[in-house]
Amino acid sequence: MLIAVLLAFGTFQGIPRSATDVVSYHFRIVVDSSITAAATVTWRGGGDTLVLDLVGMTVDSVGGGVPFTRDSTTLRIAAGARRSVTVYYHGRPSDGLIIRDNARGRPSWFGDNWPNRARFWLPTVDHPSDKARVTWDVVAPPGYRVVTNATGTSAIPTYCMVIGVAPMTVSTHRAASGRIPIEVWAYPEDSAFADSVPFRRATEMVEIMERLVGRYSYERLAHVQSSTRYGGMENSSAIFYAENGYVRRRMGEGVVRHETAHQWFGDAVTERDWHHVWLSEGFATYFDAVLAQQLDGDSAYRRVMAGSRASYMRSEAVSRPIIDTTITDPNRLLNANSYQKGGWVLRMLRQEVGDSAFFRGVRSYYRRWKDSTALSADFQREIERAAGRRLEWFFRQWLWQPGYPRLDVAWRYDETTGHAALTVRQTQPGRFRMPTVPIVFKDEAGEIQRYRLTLDERYREQTASFTVRRPPTVLEVDPDGTLLLSAEVRR
Repeated sequence: MLIAVLLAFGTFQGIPRSATDVVSYHFRIVVDSSITAAATVTWRGGGDTLVLDLVGMTVDSVGGGVPFTRDSTTLRIAAGARRSVTVYYHGRPSDGLIIRDNARGRPSWFGDNWPNRARFWLPTVDHPSDKARVTWDVVAPPGYRVVTNATGTSAIPTYCMVIGVAPMTVSTHRAASGRIPIEVWAYPEDSAFADSVPFRRATEMVEIMERLVGRYSYERLAHVQSSTRYGGMENSSAIFYAENGYVRRRMGEGVVRHETAHQWFGDAVTERDWHHVWLSEGFATYFDAVLAQQLDGDSAYRRVMAGSRASYMRSEAVSRPIIDTTITDPNRLLNANSYQKGGWVLRMLRQEVGDSAFFRGVRSYYRRWKDSTALSADFQREIERAAGRRLEWFFRQWLWQPGYPRLDVAWRYDETTGHAALTVRQTQPGRFRMPTVPIVFKDEAGEIQRYRLTLDERYREQTASFTVRRPPTVLEVDPDGTLLLSAEVRR
């Protein structure tokens, strides 16, 4: 997801997690100024009562005359031994399903559920820990096109269960394998722009992700112009993008790379708990850069990562850790920790273990948790297996500790011995271990001499000495910007 507008929507609302495991939802919806709908919910486990999140809708009945009760946020169904029920309901959603004229002045209906707004129009267990299959029947006005999830037998989170209804033009491409239709859904006035600018390489993006990570999990991938409060929303197999980017002709490939990566991370593999949302947003941020590298070369990769680093370092999120269990509003987790710092954690992890182990671990993680949910410890285990060593220190400091290394570096050069002496002090709260910090000495002629510095988290201040062939005039720390740190250098 790329954030266009960040709204403060409540807290981690939702029913207490129980032994109930929803297997599938089938929704039949008639769209108008309000909706008339039937939701068939099939589940396993749990007790005699099925508890669903539902806000604002009027429940007409539950099929078979099954008794139910309501309060302002939940629907309780006395299911007994049943493990499938149909809920008949109607109303105009106050959230979740956006019903309004689109940017081209035509009535439209678009689902927009993140983080837990499916409950405003769909009776569900509205939490990412309970993924399920979903199918749809949608009755729309004549001349309108309907796009829904096409996820087949794959389980997806409720925040990715959507419909889109509007007058649309649809073009279809295919991935090189011929297996995955790549569709571009746009308002007729914006269709030519969509095909020629933001989505011109949409097929290549899927092919790269399949090669680097693993098989795409769904039946097709639709890129959809829509009404959404976000710049892009990674609904499984049907990504919704903010309509005004098309209308103003300002939409580029960056949002497409990010949302395409989400189909693997966030959708196929979903964070089991909101506090681990970096497994979705950090991965999409990093693989945005990886896709840029594969499509446009190393300079594009460096440019995307440099932008992420700058965004993180000027944000207020630096005072908090990535996994911040004190936050009670899921929208507040959509911050520079989950996105930009999360992406940098993956970049530095790749450097720490090497390309081969990194991608082997990522592929293993994806294969193990595809169509399911995971926590950060699950990813850590897969990377450790691939690398053949423990990395607890790495994940502890980068996920659970706030901030990044801020270094004060004082240096001097002794011409009689040819030694450059450094005193390095970590000035941030807490301390970081940095096994390999590249440094560069430059002399008056511009000759560069490269060395590596090791930071030990046990010490606030360290010293180091290097033999330098020619008298240096400049010292640079991490000159190529390969680490998430800042350095104040003085002589």
